[in-house]
Amino acid sequence: MAFVAATSFRVPSLSRGAFRGDAVCGAPPGSGAGLPAIHMTSSDGVSRRAALVTGATVAAGLVAAAAAPGGPVLIPSAQAAAAVNLGGMVEVYKDLNKGFTILRPQGWNQFEATAGQYDIKWQDLIQPLEIVTVLTTPISKGKTLADIGTPDVVGAKLAKSRGAELVSAVSRDVDGLTYYNVELKNNSVHQLTSLVVNKNKLYSVNVSSAEAKWPKREKLLRGVAESFKPSL
Repeated sequence: MAFVAATSFRVPSLSRGAFRGDAVCGAPPGSGAGLPAIHMTSSDGVSRRAALVTGATVAAGLVAAAAAPGGPVLIPSAQAAAAVNLGGMVEVYKDLNKGFTILRPQGWNQFEATAGQYDIKWQDLIQPLEIVTVLTTPISKGKTLADIGTPDVVGAKLAKSRGAELVSAVSRDVDGLTYYNVELKNNSVHQLTSLVVNKNKLYSVNVSSAEAKWPKREKLLRGVAESFKPSL
């Protein structure tokens, strides 16, 4: 599957699961074109594991990452704030080749790139519906999120293609970059997709949990999604 717009955006999809594959931004119904969906399986979990590091340690890690050779020039202030806010639930992950940093959940299984599905994936050991993925796709020079529509337009198409209810679709500006946050839910799964374009790349960050557990897991998962920062 691919994310398609008249402006030639294309994003290969992830495998289908509780949310069906996506058809977004002008792709004909049933064409299979769209944004990535997270693969999901059914599960009900038990208690959470103990935190391993403090929020201050994670924030310090961000500073160290920025100072490291090839690292981002500036510390994303929102990311450092998220690190402190999430305490010991997260740690810094940095991909020099793809050009981004993100706060990843502590102790989750990590899966390396699967072509056309994700660059990196983390999945909870106990709750397999709790998933974080990042996908990077090259796009045409000069293209922006605005070229594919407003947040509401993108959100409505995602909801339709994934067989889900649109909870919210908003735009936020951080350090000169525009992000779209699209939140969806169905009876089984709650999902948040964050999109941003930088240096001719479209980044898609997807987080999910069981719908029943979203109220308890939202702080962590939203914090992870909104900690994502392309290298400026």
